[in-house]
Amino acid sequence: MLLSDEMKSKIVDNNRKITELLNENENILREAGYNPPMINYALDRTEKIGFPSGYIRTVAAFNTKYHLREICPNRTTRHNITYALEASDLINFIMNRVNIWGSVETIFFKLAIVNFVSVIEAIVLEAANNICCNASNCGKTKTCYYHFSKEERNNARKAVEKLTLVGILDFDTDKVSRVQEIIGLRNRIHIRLTKGNEMNLDDFTLSLYNEVVALLQDIDKQIYEKAVPHYRCN
Repeated sequence: MLLSDEMKSKIVDNNRKITELLNENENILREAGYNPPMINYALDRTEKIGFPSGYIRTVAAFNTKYHLREICPNRTTRHNITYALEASDLINFIMNRVNIWGSVETIFFKLAIVNFVSVIEAIVLEAANNICCNASNCGKTKTCYYHFSKEERNNARKAVEKLTLVGILDFDTDKVSRVQEIIGLRNRIHIRLTKGNEMNLDDFTLSLYNEVVALLQDIDKQIYEKAVPHYRCN
């Protein structure tokens, strides 16, 4: 893939025009007495800015890419994962097309990362609960190598430990700790649980965003290849 100088120049020129038009729209609203975003004017859906067709992938596309039909037998859970992934495409668009900075950029990265972590959690727990799908009735919980405790089936960090122990996830000790640390970031969606100023902490960055995306794809691939064959109590 190669973007020519002419293509880049056209995109940059279009972006300037889009920026000018957006500012013009906001100035029109202010001249009419509105004070966005506190006092706003909402157009009908068909009158709003049209989102570029094809950028947000479909449910079917995500089901295929992340093997969700196989990993998630429960249709509701599967769809909820795809909806989160569709939202990630919208977030990706804004990150790549809109110039945001400062505290808003930091919090935007936080929301994007937490969204992906929620998908990682769901996929990990799907594996834990579908490998050990009937623990209360199987009668082999004390001897079964693939038995997951209640905590391991409900706590993603514990599930990662168990999935690694039984050879589903090929992670060393440091990698397990890092995955658990990343999963723990989801608690930071609760503002009162954050220790310190989000801007000063500098935890949510583009580098972390890219790391979490790669981690999701790695975990998904390993669970599809090595956990799904063990579903339904082997």
